[in-house]
Amino acid sequence: MTESQPPAAPTRTDGAKTPAESRRASRAAFIGTLLEYYDFSLYAAAASVVFASVFFSGSSPFLGTLQAVGTFAVGFLVRPIGGVILGSLGDRIGRKRILVLTLVLMGAATLLVGLLPSYEQIGWLAPALLVFLRILQGIGASAEYGGATLVAVEFAPERKRGLLGSLPGMGSALGGVLGSSALLAVSAVLSKEAFLDWGWRIPFLLSGIILAYGLWLRRSLPETPEFRRIEGAAQTSKTPVRDVIRQQPRALITVMVMAIGMTGIGYFYLVFMGTFGRNQLGLDQTQVLVGLIAAQLANAALIPVFGGLSDRLGRRPVIMFGFVYSALFAWLAFYLLSNHSTPTVFCLVLAFGNGVGVAAIFGPMGAYVTELFDTKHAYSGLGLGRETGNALGAAIVPVVAVPLAFHDTTIWLSMLLCGIALLGLVAAAFSRVRSESSTEPNRSEAPVPV
Repeated sequence: MTESQPPAAPTRTDGAKTPAESRRASRAAFIGTLLEYYDFSLYAAAASVVFASVFFSGSSPFLGTLQAVGTFAVGFLVRPIGGVILGSLGDRIGRKRILVLTLVLMGAATLLVGLLPSYEQIGWLAPALLVFLRILQGIGASAEYGGATLVAVEFAPERKRGLLGSLPGMGSALGGVLGSSALLAVSAVLSKEAFLDWGWRIPFLLSGIILAYGLWLRRSLPETPEFRRIEGAAQTSKTPVRDVIRQQPRALITVMVMAIGMTGIGYFYLVFMGTFGRNQLGLDQTQVLVGLIAAQLANAALIPVFGGLSDRLGRRPVIMFGFVYSALFAWLAFYLLSNHSTPTVFCLVLAFGNGVGVAAIFGPMGAYVTELFDTKHAYSGLGLGRETGNALGAAIVPVVAVPLAFHDTTIWLSMLLCGIALLGLVAAAFSRVRSESSTEPNRSEAPVPV
């Protein structure tokens, strides 16, 4: 055992888990999604304010901005593909190896972006390398949340699966805050020239600290008890993607549609509402940023609350509450913004919309989606279903919401947000966990009629 690794916890060979393993698994799951969304928010902010002048300076200002934002979108396009490939490997060779791989892909790509020469230094090779690194980020991120959730849930005690399965979601929310805040802090300290010249690289290089700590945790983590059990019984699947499509199409569609609903609502508040606040409400950049940070902090604080609540009430009732709340709050949100378009109201709308509605869905979602699939193809089901749904949800909001924002009334925006929430609600209402599991209160103790 080297000094660079934490001491390995005692491992049970009968498919059970020890308390030490459960604690380390929770930390390892949390830190990976924190890095994922630190990268995500940092890259999104840098693509908007930095990359056009650094990597696309050979183009016109408009074309350079379009190309910079386009590199951000590339990461979403490859995520369903990466989710299928890495998810399949996770079901065949184990969760731990793939989680180490996803962390290295995301962290190394982010570090290298911070070291990448500019267009003035190496010409067209600079944007080409930027796109390549963005693809690596997208592939790594595609299997990070699914794998982190599986590890957290499969190591968790049965009565804490909702709480511990929510930690990857909490990590993603905090990672988003850290990424945006890091770039903002550097830009506030340095002059504009210094920031564009070298200062923007600092937050990218700082991701190495998160990467090092995550690897320290994950390298010594044993394989999950559930995977050890099926591997020991020679029950692993050689074709998990094909098996999950053939054997559990209902679960696959459920996860996909629920992901569309959850991602659509989340991106509505965190992406579209930023543009709406500036263009329609007349708020400045700082006021909008404060609202977005408040939304993510509220989300991070409430995700474990709703995750823990699902251990007592059941996953599906809490998730359905989140969708119903989001559908109803859509009308209140735009009523308030239409009549009281102040920075305080804007901040509260984002905090209650993303903090309560999305958190109520996201908190129990980690445990619930793992309980929908058989262990032998759970990673593949999560990768294919969730990443496809996320890509569609991220595409639906900007394409539909932006034109609606230019109408004289906000009723169309309320209808869009309400419709997305109802779509997720229908999927949750008709979902069914696998019958052989006994980890959820609403199906092992007090079945909830649909």
